Amino acid sequence: MSVNDTQTIIDALTSNWVWTSDWLDSPATDVNTAGRIVRFTRSFHLAPVDSVATATNILKDDSSKIPDSIGSASVASALLHFSADTRYKLFVNGTRVAVGPARSSPWIWYYDTLDIGPYLRPGENEIVFLVLRYFVTTRGAMPFARTPFPGLTVVGTVHAGNGPDKVTIDLNTTSPGWTAQVDDSIRFPTGLIDDGFLHISERITPKALDPAVTPVGYGIRTTNGELAPWRLRPRAIAVPEETAVAVDVVRKCSSSVSAADWTAYLSGKSPVTLAAASEHTLEIQATVHSTAFLKWRFRAVGDQSQASAASQVHLKIMYSEGYEHEPRNYPFFRSKSDRLDAEHGYLIGPFDEVTLDMPADGCVVAYEPFWFRTLRIMRFQVSVSGPVPVELVSFGATQVNYPMGIKASWNHPTDADSAAMWDVSIRTMRNCMFDGYVDCPFYEQLQYSGDSRSVGLFHYLLSGDDALMRQAITSFAASVLSEGLTQSRFPSHVPQIIAGFPLYWVMQICDHHLYFGDKSFSRSFLPRIDGVLDFFDHHVDSRGLISGLPCDVWQYVDWVTTWGATDEHPDKGVPTAGRKSNCHTFFSMLYAIVLRQAACLAHDVGRPGHAVEYDARADALVAAVQAHCYDGRFFTDSTTDVLSNEGPTAYSQHCQVFAVLCGACDEKDRVRLLTESFSAKEGQFSKCSYVMQFYALRAFALAGDEAYEKFLWPRVWQPWRAMLANNLSTWEEDDVRQRSDCHAWGSVPIYEFCTELAGVQPTAAGAQQILFKPRLNLADKLEAKVCLGTNNVATVAWKIVDNSGKQADNDNNVRPSGGDSNSVAKLQKTTFAVTLDLERPTVVVSVLPGGSRVDHGLVTRLALTWQTAEWAGLSG
Repeated sequence: MSVNDTQTIIDALTSNWVWTSDWLDSPATDVNTAGRIVRFTRSFHLAPVDSVATATNILKDDSSKIPDSIGSASVASALLHFSADTRYKLFVNGTRVAVGPARSSPWIWYYDTLDIGPYLRPGENEIVFLVLRYFVTTRGAMPFARTPFPGLTVVGTVHAGNGPDKVTIDLNTTSPGWTAQVDDSIRFPTGLIDDGFLHISERITPKALDPAVTPVGYGIRTTNGELAPWRLRPRAIAVPEETAVAVDVVRKCSSSVSAADWTAYLSGKSPVTLAAASEHTLEIQATVHSTAFLKWRFRAVGDQSQASAASQVHLKIMYSEGYEHEPRNYPFFRSKSDRLDAEHGYLIGPFDEVTLDMPADGCVVAYEPFWFRTLRIMRFQVSVSGPVPVELVSFGATQVNYPMGIKASWNHPTDADSAAMWDVSIRTMRNCMFDGYVDCPFYEQLQYSGDSRSVGLFHYLLSGDDALMRQAITSFAASVLSEGLTQSRFPSHVPQIIAGFPLYWVMQICDHHLYFGDKSFSRSFLPRIDGVLDFFDHHVDSRGLISGLPCDVWQYVDWVTTWGATDEHPDKGVPTAGRKSNCHTFFSMLYAIVLRQAACLAHDVGRPGHAVEYDARADALVAAVQAHCYDGRFFTDSTTDVLSNEGPTAYSQHCQVFAVLCGACDEKDRVRLLTESFSAKEGQFSKCSYVMQFYALRAFALAGDEAYEKFLWPRVWQPWRAMLANNLSTWEEDDVRQRSDCHAWGSVPIYEFCTELAGVQPTAAGAQQILFKPRLNLADKLEAKVCLGTNNVATVAWKIVDNSGKQADNDNNVRPSGGDSNSVAKLQKTTFAVTLDLERPTVVVSVLPGGSRVDHGLVTRLALTWQTAEWAGLSG
């Protein structure tokens, strides 16, 4: 679509924003809710014809939603453009066909486009938008950013019929025919202990819809440079994909209906009838951790016309990520082990509480929570009040997530856990990707730049898809505050600044440039990158270190047991050393690393002056860290002059890792610094959690093969293997708080497997050049595919092709030192055949274990051999 066409749509949408009159954008004094739902309806008639319509152009490219058969209304086109504030669900003739808009902010508000023709039928048709408006006056529902104005806008027409029977139906929201009804039966309560971010939990009591009214247009005109509340753009990412997910394993059952019958119902094989005045409680397990729309359908059975009152169904549905021990401090500090231990486990979580009237005529009543639910275990409590039984007609769970389009693959047959680690990593990412890179879908669904930096890299390697990251980078760019910093999470209704996260945002841009090489895109952010870097430059003190950050900037580094909140310093995750002096070594190190990356970016996009300046700043920072934050053996969390006041809490693995990454640690001392800090006795060094293990692995890789392969590799995966043993199907947020069981920053195996073990590492913009450094010492056999940008996939394979032994003798071979002088040494040689295939010609430099760099130039295939020799002692 051309720029002019897009602007025409935006202009039309801007002029068609509507809402209900007499709206109060805050809860009534006696009602606890973060928002209200308004139902917008448009009905119209289509005359039947003999021909059968065909379905095309489903919302972007999602053809999976095309029904198998449709009515015989001759629809030439029925293209709609639409958006809402805050979120909508679109139904056409009772079928949910769209959910949106994509994650938006007042500065970038997305609209969707959908051809509804496949869902239309001869006769009466009904379009319904359910719009959930979260009040602008509440700080709740943080992921759902909104403007001061509620609204729905729809632009489109239906063209149907042929010749003299041709009709055009105007579906613009400011045109006649639309009605609006406020639905006050649904509340989204605030103040719940386990719903402090989302406010999606529902409380429903039967209540008639308000009388239908004609929606009122805002009459917005953007003249003289005056901006509309919503700066509209077309959807930038694919619509979520939908797949059926099984939630049908009954773990506990307290019911007059057998567990087998409940299982048949949950798996879609047969309905279940519940007796009048009966109560039932089940604990139901999903096959895997899921983010899904759930839908139940009910109807009264029997002769209700003879009854004295109508029957009702009462539901209380609790959602949990697994069984656990009784929490230490719910919901933030938990104790968990086997997530499927129903016998000894404790189940706790947010819940929906719903009462539904059952019509006397037996009509089906459906319940689907407005927003998707995150779950592994569900406690389902249902009771029937009234004189007649109720049939549970059906239940369905539909997984929803950003379509990852995975091209990568992994096969490491000698590691029994690697396949599961690969799959669980992907599932974790999938559940943290709906319309953005979110942290934990169960609790927050907020997009943080610090979290999404590493997750974006994992996504690149799996699919070569950059659309979601382009959206994230652009969104963060729109969040810049007056001091030049990007907000730490965005879009978010509640602004927040975390000290290091604007720097991680700069890293996101540098990463994107490395993998995709879009100079125009990268260059467009240079002014805001410069603003972020200047903020930190303004906080360089007389010693040359970052210090004195404002008190409303959260100086979070990592979730660490010893970095808890205190009355004097209530912020969690902040190194204890440096709290009083407001000087944390970590931020000087991180700033230096980002300056180096920004210098490379600036040089690549034609701004060499910026590059020189950034490199000079980095050099000065590194020198200051070496002078003031190094005690002769280890780097300290603050300056060395505060050590006497801080004791053992003045040291962390984090500062040793980032000392290596920023260049403060001498190259010859990297191995000692890292291995000693990671093998020290408990309590001597604050430990890296899962998110920081990603950076620890980068530092060990720089330290050398010995440190990475022999010291770190055998131990680094122990927490991940423990999670598998405890029946997690996604990676937990951290092992300090154990709040959530799904956080994509734990999908570190993807990056290590692809870039370190398989050894495929981009080294030039657009992945036009790669370093191929397979770690053959870690696997006897491997097959892998790794994405390199949008249109290139590297296929790596190796296996042992020869084992031969040559007995040592005194003339030709040197006996290894030690051992029995009478023993005979044998030189065992193993030959590996290694191949690298590329879908597009790429400049490749290879390094095999113990070897030197070899430049192969522009190639599509490499076939290498590598031979290892090991001494084996034989009895004499």
